[in-house]
Amino acid sequence: MDTLKYDSPRPSNLTKQSVHRLAESIASQLGYKPGGDLKDVVAKLGGKISVKNFWDTGLSDSGSMIVEAAGKFDIFVSTDTSLERDKFTIAHELGHYVLHFLWPNKNGTPVQRMAATRYGSDRVEWEANWFAAAFLMPEAEFKTKFKELGHDLGAVASYFGVSQAAAKVRAEGLGLP
Repeated sequence: MDTLKYDSPRPSNLTKQSVHRLAESIASQLGYKPGGDLKDVVAKLGGKISVKNFWDTGLSDSGSMIVEAAGKFDIFVSTDTSLERDKFTIAHELGHYVLHFLWPNKNGTPVQRMAATRYGSDRVEWEANWFAAAFLMPEAEFKTKFKELGHDLGAVASYFGVSQAAAKVRAEGLGLP
């Protein structure tokens, strides 16, 4: 990958709440149900998911993506991560695609091609994480399941198909005990 030919993601500067609403809306429009498979979602958007040994590629060990054009992108996940981690990584990369490629192109700041890796903790990464959390664990359903399952983070994580760490961060972000 020649990163000189690709733009890096730039922050959308949407509020956290706006990112959450957008993610939940897109998940609904694409027919994604919590705990479901993201392969169909990625395919509907024109993307592909590839599993890579990141030690051989030089890419980030937790995931990355390359966008060639609207409706043409590749998401890479590691051979060394769990299915739950991969699900969050895929949703995170979809966040980059929506917030840092489609959104700027729709709003007058064209991005021709983009490459994203999961290094760092800057605003771009926060936005992609906010998107992933809301896409995979919509607020209303998360609150309902959290209560129904007696605040059992393991059971909540299993229901949504995410890691317990992701469910814990989502619960804390929603102010749940």
